[in-house]
Amino acid sequence: MLEKSSPLWWLFAAISVVLYLAVMFPGMINRRQMIWVSGGPVAAFLPVMAFSANYDWSLNELLPVYCGGILGIALGVVGHWKAMREFMTWRAENPGKPDDEGPDVPWMLQIAFTLPIFFGGALWYVNAH
Repeated sequence: MLEKSSPLWWLFAAISVVLYLAVMFPGMINRRQMIWVSGGPVAAFLPVMAFSANYDWSLNELLPVYCGGILGIALGVVGHWKAMREFMTWRAENPGKPDDEGPDVPWMLQIAFTLPIFFGGALWYVNAH
């Protein structure tokens, strides 16, 4: 099994971000939404950096957790691009309306399944190795 302090985790993190963007972009309908979604990997990296600094853990050793979170979200939307585009179209046409008034978001159930599995698996890996 790969050491958690291996520099290969940086490569895996980059691949995770590319996969995340490749999965999310087809569901977006305009540039603004694509820019917003592009901020997801950066926003996810900030708590990892803060945890690393606060608890004096190597950032390299926390990269599996970052990869698990990003991949958990990305795999949660796989197969739901049509529904995601419908929702994003409704959202662009109805700014300010609550999301629950729009079309269904079936990918949320899938994310609720994939995110805990990938993120939890990554936390287990970091603590066990």
